[in-house]
Amino acid sequence: MVTAQFSFPALFISLLNKGLILTPTCGFGYTIYLVPKEGQNDSSTSQVKGISRKMPRDITNTQDQRPLSSKKIQQDQIPPPNKKILITLDVNRRKNKQMKHELTHSEKSSLYAALSTLNAVKEEIENQQGKEMLVCGKEGIEGYINLGMPLCCFPEGCHLVITFLPCKSEPEDNKQLSEPRDQPSTSYVRFYIHAIGSKIKRIVKNGKLHKKGNKLCVYGLKGETIKDTLRKDGRFNSFVEGDDWKLIIDLDTIIENTQPVDELDGKLFQVEVEQTNNPRITSVTQNSELENRSFHEVEEHIVDQYPVLKEQREKFRAYIGDKNDKRKKKASLFKMHKENFGKLTKNSTPVKVVKHLAQASDSTGFLWWNNNGKGGCATCFVFKESYIFTCRHVITDIVGEGVEPTKWASTISRCVKVIFDYLEFPPREDNAFNVKPWFEISNKNLDYAVLELEDNGRQVPAGLYNGIGPAPLNGLIYIIGHPDGEKKSQDGCTVVPQGSRERTCEENVQAREAAGDHVSRSFVPFYTQRSFQKLLHNSDVVTYDTTFFGGSSGSPVFDSNGSLVAMHTAGFTCEYESGVHSIIEFGSTMESIIADIKQNEDWYNKIFGNCQEEEMPNP
Repeated sequence: MVTAQFSFPALFISLLNKGLILTPTCGFGYTIYLVPKEGQNDSSTSQVKGISRKMPRDITNTQDQRPLSSKKIQQDQIPPPNKKILITLDVNRRKNKQMKHELTHSEKSSLYAALSTLNAVKEEIENQQGKEMLVCGKEGIEGYINLGMPLCCFPEGCHLVITFLPCKSEPEDNKQLSEPRDQPSTSYVRFYIHAIGSKIKRIVKNGKLHKKGNKLCVYGLKGETIKDTLRKDGRFNSFVEGDDWKLIIDLDTIIENTQPVDELDGKLFQVEVEQTNNPRITSVTQNSELENRSFHEVEEHIVDQYPVLKEQREKFRAYIGDKNDKRKKKASLFKMHKENFGKLTKNSTPVKVVKHLAQASDSTGFLWWNNNGKGGCATCFVFKESYIFTCRHVITDIVGEGVEPTKWASTISRCVKVIFDYLEFPPREDNAFNVKPWFEISNKNLDYAVLELEDNGRQVPAGLYNGIGPAPLNGLIYIIGHPDGEKKSQDGCTVVPQGSRERTCEENVQAREAAGDHVSRSFVPFYTQRSFQKLLHNSDVVTYDTTFFGGSSGSPVFDSNGSLVAMHTAGFTCEYESGVHSIIEFGSTMESIIADIKQNEDWYNKIFGNCQEEEMPNP
C-alpha cells in the first residue's frame, strides 16, 4: 500500500473507483492509500511506502517528515560562496592614488557583474564613455581578462588593474564578451594566449593589445574544444571561425583546435594561423583593378548627418579639381600618383656605410646588473682599449639611492657584466666581461660615465675613439643599441634641428590629440618645465625621433657617414590616457664629452695615455 497526502482532495475523488482510499489527515490534507492488486506476492510491493506532499502548515505537524524537509530548505537557502579580489583603477591617478579597492562578491557572478557593484568603477565607466574597459591581472592571475569570467576562476585575493582604451566597436559590445555558466569551479580550465600570433600579427580585435609580451587569459569548460572556447571568448578576430589555425606551446609542440581544453590549464600558447592567400598577389590584383572598379556616391542626406564627412568631401573635390586643371595630359590620377611616389621617395644607405656600421656594432655592448635583487640593463660601447662609455644615470641606477660615493666602484664591479655578442635571445653569459672596481670619470650634466673592463682572456672589440665627428645639424643618423634589453638593433632616424625642437614636440602632441589620444588630466604640459626649456637651447645635445627607449641609454649615435657623433642618453615623454609616449629623444654630443674630459688633465691622461695629439679627434 502506498500513501500520499494532498491538500486538494476534491481533485482525487474520482480516483476512489480505481482502488484508491482517501482518509483525512491533520490540517487540510488527505491521505491516499493505493491498494496493491491481489495475487502479488512480491515483498517489495507488499510493504507500505509513504509518499507525502503537504501544505506548509502540515510540515510543522508531522514529526517524522521534519528532518528531511528542513535539510532541503536549508540547501535551497544557502547562497553560493563569495570570492574576494583587489581592484586598482589605473586612471585619474591624482584622484585614485593607485589605491586598491577590496571587492567581495558571489563566485558564480561574472567579473563585470561584480565590478558593477563598486561605485568607483561605475563612476569611471560613466566618465569613459565610448571607451573599452580592460582588466589585467597583476597578482594571482595574469594577462587581460574576459569580463564574463566567473569569479570562481579567480584565486582568492588576486590583484586586478583596470584601464580604459578607445575602441572601434560599440561600448555595449565590450561589457560582457561571454556570459558565465552555472558550473562548479572544478569544471573550468584557465589558460593564456599571446596577443601576437606566431605567423600573423592581428589576432585580437582591440589593436591596443597588439604588443609584444601582452597575453590574454582565456577560460573554458572541460570537454569543450579549443576552437569553441576561443570563439565564445569574443575578443579574437574572425580566424577562430575557420579551421586553419592551431596552438603552439614552447615553440615545438602543436595542439590542434579540435582538441579539448582539459589539459591546457595554466599554460601559455601562441596562435599560428595559416595564410591561404598570398598578400602580395592580392595587393597587386587589387591595385590593377583599382581604376576599373565601380565607385558609388553616398546619398546626400547621409552626408548631411555627418558634418566632418561633408567637410572632407568638399576638400577632396577641390583637390581633385585642382589636380585636373593642372594636368597637361589625360592620364589616370591614381596612376600619376603611383609613378610620382616612386620618384619622390628614397630610402637607401650606401653599402660602404652599412659595412662601417656593422664593424662599429661589434664595439656596442649589452650592460646588465643585479645588485642584491635589483636588476636592470643598458647599452655601452668601447671607446678606447678596455674603457667603455655609458650614461651617468645608469651608474646611479646600478648603485641605488643613498650609497656613499666611496662604495660605488666596488658595487659596480660586484654586480655589472658586459657582453658584445648579444645577437639572439637569450644572451650568452659565458662571454661576459666583468668591470674593474674603478669609477672616477663622469659628468651629470652631459650624462656620461667611463668604466674599465677586466681581462677575461678574450679580445676586447676595437674602440671608436678615432672615428669621432661633429653632430649633424639635420639629416639622417643611426643608433645601435639594445632597446628594452633586447638583442642588438640599429635604428635610422632623423635629426631634429635645434631651431625646430619646440615646434616638433608640439606637433607630436597635437598629432596624438588628433588621433583621439588625449593628455592625462593629471599631467603638467612638458613644454613649461624648466628642464625642457634648457634642452631647446642646449648645443651640447643632438635631438631626434627614435623608437629606442628603455635599455638603450648609452648607445652610440652615428651620422650618415658612419662617424661617432653622440651617445644616446634620454628623452622627454608625455602621459596620455592610453599610456606614456615619447615626444623627443636626445644624446650628448661626443665633441662635448671629449672637451669635458680634456678639461681634467688626470682624466685625459687616464683615457688617452701617450697617444699623439694628431691621432686624437679634434672637438
